[in-house]
Amino acid sequence: MRAPDFWSARSPGERRIAAVALGVLAAILVVTLVWLPLERLRARAAAELPALRASIATLERQAAEVKRLRAMPAASNASSAPLGSVAGTNPLAGAQVAALDDKRVRVAGPDVSFGALLDWLAAVQASHGLRVDSARIDALPTAGRVRAELTLSRS
Repeated sequence: MRAPDFWSARSPGERRIAAVALGVLAAILVVTLVWLPLERLRARAAAELPALRASIATLERQAAEVKRLRAMPAASNASSAPLGSVAGTNPLAGAQVAALDDKRVRVAGPDVSFGALLDWLAAVQASHGLRVDSARIDALPTAGRVRAELTLSRS
């Protein structure tokens, strides 16, 4: 039996019930296959939005820092001060500074002030042309205190 013959063989009441059932089935399929996946996607995007905004803010701060660092004058490579003088005048309490060779210095401190470390690094960069080659800095439980292992080098 073909579908049009089947449909015309039904009474008007049966046709009405079948039409309503097909309409409800179509609505259930639309909700299940279209609306629910879109709603899940919207909820996930709304949950990720604050983290993405924070990432954007961090990237903008980092870009500003890069701009600031690029604008700094290049350290003169012609600094004639021997690196032994860096090791001899150590303002970092608790840190050991040792010249590895004529171009590298190693700094190791189990408990140093982070602010003092940054100030000292800026000073040796300006006076000796040293740049951080490698660094490992771990925060200590006390605020503002770090464990630092750095290698500084002259270009």
